[in-house]
Amino acid sequence: MPRTLLVDLGGTLIDLFGHTSPGQVLPRSLEGASRVLMEAGSRPPPISVLESRWETRRQDPNDTSVRTLEDRLSFTFDIDPNEGALLLSACRAFMWPLFSQTRVFEDTLPFLSHARTRGIRVVIVSNTTWGSPAHLWRELLDVIGLSACVDASVFCRDVGRRKPDPMVYRYAMEVAGTPPESCLFVGDNPVWDVEGPERAGIRSVLLDRRAEWIGQGYDRTTSLLEVKDLYLK
Repeated sequence: MPRTLLVDLGGTLIDLFGHTSPGQVLPRSLEGASRVLMEAGSRPPPISVLESRWETRRQDPNDTSVRTLEDRLSFTFDIDPNEGALLLSACRAFMWPLFSQTRVFEDTLPFLSHARTRGIRVVIVSNTTWGSPAHLWRELLDVIGLSACVDASVFCRDVGRRKPDPMVYRYAMEVAGTPPESCLFVGDNPVWDVEGPERAGIRSVLLDRRAEWIGQGYDRTTSLLEVKDLYLK
């Protein structure tokens, strides 16, 4: 049994997008940020223009550096990057459409409760959507009741690199105070949550909720309750 459980957030503990996609949420996010900026006296361009600007800042998927949401909004809305308070307000409004539709999976709380009662340290290890600020995600964890169920959280913004960069997993193990051989990583993304951790020496389990990765050679389960029964005895 592991001493520390490193667990992904979106798609693993919580459902962020449901039946939507980032592209479907984006217009509402841009509209929310636009309203905040208009209230501050700015005159943002139409959403179609903003979407076009946003797309020019799309990040190479092989680049594991963090491109912050503040940087993307500064470019998209032509905001002075030194306007920190204004950009933070825009970030909060931008993330609201996504956060407002987030739900906790039914197997999450029983899974986390079981781990904690067995004395297993639980650390969330997650990228943030669009490079958004880590403290907004910690606020979300408070709102949805997960903060009290884990020992710590590590987001890409804390490290300056995104999964599957090895720095993320090393940092998470430092936070947990646990060596790789005493950790188990659970997540829904084969690259970020299986291949990345395993390169760092961490055993991993793929949470394949939709049975998309059958026969691909991964240790996989279809629910967190299966992880509990198979790996956390």
